[in-house]
Amino acid sequence: MKKCAVSSLLILLAASTIVGCAGMGKGAKPEELVMKQTQAFAADFLAVNVDKIPGYISEKFTSERVPDKAALVKSLDEAKAAGRVERFAQMIKDDHGKVDLQQAKVALKGDAATVYPIGLSSDRGALTVELTYKKDPDKVWRVTGIKIEGL
Repeated sequence: MKKCAVSSLLILLAASTIVGCAGMGKGAKPEELVMKQTQAFAADFLAVNVDKIPGYISEKFTSERVPDKAALVKSLDEAKAAGRVERFAQMIKDDHGKVDLQQAKVALKGDAATVYPIGLSSDRGALTVELTYKKDPDKVWRVTGIKIEGL
């Protein structure tokens, strides 16, 4: 059950990580923009707003568990159709799911940014996540990678 819950967390986490930068201010520093994206993702993740998830993900996305954005979107669509999204939302509520960004720091390296450590916790256990971002051609920072510790 923990692996199923963790896989669901991974899919929703990865998918929720970036919705456009509109309204965040043109003079904002990259670190601020990336952290705002991460905060927006966390809010959408906890609210299980799966329809917003693809907007956070770059076409260049890849991870150990999800090969690309298309596979991620397909998994989300299948989860919605099968009723797993509603079950996941209830699981977050019942198991006191939380996203902790208090220790998270944004690090820039070249054209990429990472946010680490992001804590995911519930009554079932805890995970630590690192998100990698790059700025897409439309100038929006989007998630290109995700690493999960504690599986």
